Amino acid sequence: MTLNRAFRRMWTKADAYHAHGISGTVYTVLGAGMMGGWAVDDAVALTSGVAPPPMDGSLTMLALTLATVCAVSGLPLSKSRGWRKTELSARSIAFQLVLTWECVRFAGVVDPSMHVPLLDAVALGLLPFVWQTMTSAYIITATKDDKRAALAVWLGTLGFGAQIFPAQRVLDLASVAALEASRPGLPTIWAHGTFGLIWLLNWSTFGASLRARDVVARDDDYVAWFLLRPSAFWFVLFALDVAVRRPFDSVTEYLASGLGAVLTAA
Repeated sequence: MTLNRAFRRMWTKADAYHAHGISGTVYTVLGAGMMGGWAVDDAVALTSGVAPPPMDGSLTMLALTLATVCAVSGLPLSKSRGWRKTELSARSIAFQLVLTWECVRFAGVVDPSMHVPLLDAVALGLLPFVWQTMTSAYIITATKDDKRAALAVWLGTLGFGAQIFPAQRVLDLASVAALEASRPGLPTIWAHGTFGLIWLLNWSTFGASLRARDVVARDDDYVAWFLLRPSAFWFVLFALDVAVRRPFDSVTEYLASGLGAVLTAA
């Protein structure tokens, strides 16, 4: 497929004011650049001993706003493809909104000592996983879809839970300030992590749209370029962040702390 034909397939009149396409494009480029910059900052810190700069709160909010506009403006586009596509889009938005709130909190945009009722509750983090479990159960028991794929998707969401659950527990039972006092640097690591998961969610959804329109011709290409390689970069950034900030003395301590959910005395 030529680039011109691919562009015409994606630049659709159904996208009002092209809000979905424009916000998604800008966010994809901006978000990738920000994450790449964090990785470079970490590498410099490891080799020079100079602490990396703090996150830019204004730039982070701009990127998260673009990501939210992209996600929400994409919901109407799914209606022409049936209720299950709409449900998928809405479910993805639910995950993204939880991650967005956590990123805002750990990036320091909101007062680190503040507790925000409802939004900081553990229940908020659980909601999209309950939704995903119900959807996966429906697919496995009531449809002819690939049951192994449905189970794999459900298991994959638990990987998101490894970031969402401990972060939400800290917000509910303690505070970002308490986390920083207990494990210096971990709020920044979690801000980077949640930001990266939002980017991965948007990128994989974009890839799925390209695959559905046959812009990406092969499933193997979709998996490699929109799932595996971006996920590998997320893990590299996480590893660099941990190596620079060292909020844990060992992997054993990391696991024993409930992936950071259990705080120690400052």
